[in-house]
Amino acid sequence: MRRKKLRAVFFGPQGAGKSVQAPLLAERFNVPLVSSGEAFRAEIGENTAIGDLVSEYVIAGMFAPDELANAILAKRLKGLDPDAGCVFDGYPRNVEQAETLDRLARVTLAIQLKISDTRAIKCLAGRLVCVSCHATLHRDGMTTGAGLKACPVCGGKLSARPKDEEEAVRRRLAAYHFITEPMAAYYRQRGVLLAVNGEQTVSDLFDELTKKLAKLGFVA
Repeated sequence: MRRKKLRAVFFGPQGAGKSVQAPLLAERFNVPLVSSGEAFRAEIGENTAIGDLVSEYVIAGMFAPDELANAILAKRLKGLDPDAGCVFDGYPRNVEQAETLDRLARVTLAIQLKISDTRAIKCLAGRLVCVSCHATLHRDGMTTGAGLKACPVCGGKLSARPKDEEEAVRRRLAAYHFITEPMAAYYRQRGVLLAVNGEQTVSDLFDELTKKLAKLGFVA
């Protein structure tokens, strides 16, 4: 089988592990990781005109409109070899963005991590973040009779984020099903969709991904 160039996107419900698997896959295939979050933060940190606009949406906890997200990712892609592979994390989020990305760097694999809403709620509603080192942990195994333990990494205070409260997670999941999930049909029609069960351990999921990619002709 002819070796294929990996230009992959990840999508799936919140809590499916996209931001864990994407860098692992980029490292395995030795290709750049294109993170929308990092791209947004870079624009904000550089005080660019686009950064000033996108910061308003970040502060409000809202997704940036397509025009802004597309412009920022297009700028990020200009620094990459158009013939080289890459892995996208956090972009695209809808069919319109997927179509824009295909015009900029045609995707060769779209990985859909599938988990139930029940699993997503359990995963996110129990998530804790260290205010000092930003380590992400889970409530399971992190409580005592005296309350929450300190961060095991640095000893800092652990805090639950408002966006990870159950009702907030349910709203985010509803938005995913309505806005992002239709990308499955788009990529299936293009013949590049790979749907994988995300309800596995990190290592088991990564092993399954790499084996399936090898069968499809993507070799690290």
